[in-house]
Amino acid sequence: MSEEGSDAEFFRALIHLAVGSYHMKNGNYRGAKSQLIKGTQKLKLFEPEHLEILISPLVASFRDIILDVERVLQGHIKADEIRDVPMMDRSTKTRFQ
Repeated sequence: MSEEGSDAEFFRALIHLAVGSYHMKNGNYRGAKSQLIKGTQKLKLFEPEHLEILISPLVASFRDIILDVERVLQGHIKADEIRDVPMMDRSTKTRFQ
């Protein structure tokens, strides 16, 4: 995959996560789960980091959110118990160079 294609796929992953987060906020938990899974699967291809963004913690956080969404769909937890969408962290290697 070319560098340009790689970046395009990375941004597609982020878009899936954004759409999933939007669905989650609006109570569409089935749509949220679908989009979050797609985004997380795509994002995992860029671990451990891409464009100076630490990917592994982001993937782990969204996997936890997906589990929470599944628990909401099953009636085990309330929607307000879903974890917050994580912030992206920049790589520390660029901070100290």
